[in-house]
This record gives sequence, structure tokens and C-alpha cells, in this order.
Amino acid sequence: MEESKFRFLGYRISKIECIIEDNFDIKKNIFDQSIQVQIKYDKDDDCFVEVVLNIDVKSSDKAFSFFMIIKGGFKREKDMPTELFYVMARQNAPAILFPFARAIITSYTAQANIPPVILPL
Repeated sequence: MEESKFRFLGYRISKIECIIEDNFDIKKNIFDQSIQVQIKYDKDDDCFVEVVLNIDVKSSDKAFSFFMIIKGGFKREKDMPTELFYVMARQNAPAILFPFARAIITSYTAQANIPPVILPL
């Protein structure tokens, strides 16, 4: 099997904000999630891209809200076609980052001593 020419370098969390009101009941809520994706190509290095996910989760009763910014770095090998790199940055990179964000939200809410909030795939 050939090694991928598109590499995930890692992620970092830039911001987490969580509000849990005293009257929050996970069993009585429906969660709305929105994800905004930003693709930031490096002007000095055409082989690097930073992908940013802004994830916002709110309960239907507004007693729970969670906002997170997660950033991931991705690099291509020089011989990877530029257009393929752009496609992978737009499609594959957010899909690679999302499971990390999902696990962090679940872990964070479990540590807050409420039933864990698990985002759908």
C-alpha cells in the first residue's frame, strides 16, 4: 500500500466555552449542532493548510450550550497535484478533525458530571 501524500500533522483546541444551567435535563432536550469550516492556506508554504472547525451545540431549551474551535494542520507532499490537495483540504480534512471534536465534547460533558453529550456522526 502506498503512503498517502496528504498528512495530518495534529490538532489543537483554540477555544472551549460551555454553559450548563441548573435546570438542564439531557433527556428532555434535542440538540442542534452547527459546524462552520474555514480553510486557511499558508501564503508562504503552498504545501500546508490549516483547517478550522467552529462547532456550536445548543439544547432545545437553551439550558445547555457548547462552543469549540478546533484547528488542524495538514501538509501535502510536493508531488501531490495542487487541485487534489484543495479537494482533500475541503473534504477529507474536516472529516478527519470531526471525530476528535466529537470525543472532546463527549469527554468534557462527562467530566462536567452530566450525561455525556454525544454528537451524531
